[in-house]
Amino acid sequence: MEVVKGHEMRDIDRYTIEELELPGPVLMENAAMAVVSETINQVREAKRVVICCGVGNNGGDGFAIARILQCNHVQVSIAIIGDYEKIQGDAYTNFQVARNLEIPMIACRTEDDLADLAQLLSCADVIYDAIFGTGLSRHITGIYEQAIHCINQSNAYIIAVDTPSGVHVDTGQILGMAIRANRTITFCLPKVGLLLHPGTDYTGELVVADIGIPDKSIRYVKPSMMLMDDHMCKHLLPKRKQESHKGTYGKTLMIAGTSNMAGAAVMTTLAAYRAGTGLVKVFIEENVAHTIPSCVPEAIVETYCRGEFLSKVDKEKLIANLEWADAVAIGPGLGNDSITRELLECVLRYYHKTLVIDADGLGSLSLDKAILDTASCDIIITPHLGEMARLTRSTVEEVSKDIIGVAQAFSKQYNLVCVLKSARTIITSPEDDTCINVYGNAGMATAGSGDVLTGIIVSLIAQGLKPYDGALLGVYLHSKAGDCAKKNLGEYGLMATDVIRHLPDVMK
Repeated sequence: MEVVKGHEMRDIDRYTIEELELPGPVLMENAAMAVVSETINQVREAKRVVICCGVGNNGGDGFAIARILQCNHVQVSIAIIGDYEKIQGDAYTNFQVARNLEIPMIACRTEDDLADLAQLLSCADVIYDAIFGTGLSRHITGIYEQAIHCINQSNAYIIAVDTPSGVHVDTGQILGMAIRANRTITFCLPKVGLLLHPGTDYTGELVVADIGIPDKSIRYVKPSMMLMDDHMCKHLLPKRKQESHKGTYGKTLMIAGTSNMAGAAVMTTLAAYRAGTGLVKVFIEENVAHTIPSCVPEAIVETYCRGEFLSKVDKEKLIANLEWADAVAIGPGLGNDSITRELLECVLRYYHKTLVIDADGLGSLSLDKAILDTASCDIIITPHLGEMARLTRSTVEEVSKDIIGVAQAFSKQYNLVCVLKSARTIITSPEDDTCINVYGNAGMATAGSGDVLTGIIVSLIAQGLKPYDGALLGVYLHSKAGDCAKKNLGEYGLMATDVIRHLPDVMK
């Protein structure tokens, strides 16, 4: 499903109204009808419903909702937040109709009106938030801030119309103050900010309602982002052939593991096998090489001596293994030292297919991103927020404020696929592909989870998927396996190896 930013949704509306000549009042009526359709069963049981309306088009939706609810015998009142003399256009038409129907209204324009608003809200069972729409970009202050505080302080069930007022629809950041909705009915397509933290925490249950905007309008605007879904990922899953052998499903090389982090190599290797690759070879420090066959007897092991520098013999051995591999991953448990940097430089220079860089590989990369200029392979990076902050010479807070923009910019600048991991993982490509993942859970915030993701992605690449598709499907399988593990085990005791064990169930 496409996902839109605020300006894209406004362009879709504009094209629909101006080019297709579908009148604005029709869309506003459809929007109001859609909200009522999604919520009527709930509000029928309510003794008092309050619609909080702003003075723009979102408020116009609210006035129309109030009229339709009254026609359905729901006891409803309207609270206008802001100067009602500024209401105009389609919103004014619905405001006038609501007045003509004598729907009870109060105006909240100054601090002196707040007591009346608080009194009205204290009696409400359900409150609709129709104060601001998708165009808000400034911080909320003054009477609006105080009114939103009153709404949040109430004990009512809160329904946001299109977007919770105060959530930035492009980034999910909170503009000073925002409505904490129990449910949000958004129109036509999901908005980016409703899917990202912290915006998603204010959105509650998200419902996408059809308001009659033609597909032609969406195709005209061409939204730049997608929301990951089951149908998309099922389509990407590599097909298995009856007439096949282990080489049919790819040869994967893992450059991972050191004396104090050999488990990372084990988990990456296990995940790669569970994700379907036919052969996994691990290039690992000699003194911990025994951990691989003892934990993953299916794996092939190649060793090197870890000293201050990579020996000529070991470098030649690595180059030979690169020629063997259909996909390579480097970084999990590799350590932050000069030899990791040397291994990374060697792979970038001599490998010609697709490389996944994670963990300590990203640590080396952050010291000198210029080594990417020597790359002769396609690259996927899988940083978490802290690693991305180091790669971009910024802070975690700065990355978090614009997680999509940061990932997109890095993909374009360095011509690579970026899997920026967080509670909402973002996958971007140099060709402007962007996908948001909404699966997964807090139980996956555990040691080794990133290593498992790397193993899944490199496995899918070895099986023939293109870099962006492999990254997208890898994130999906990883998250869904985590959700399966949560269902069976709960979040508190969930471990990275539990995600691996549930991978076959998800793929099945």
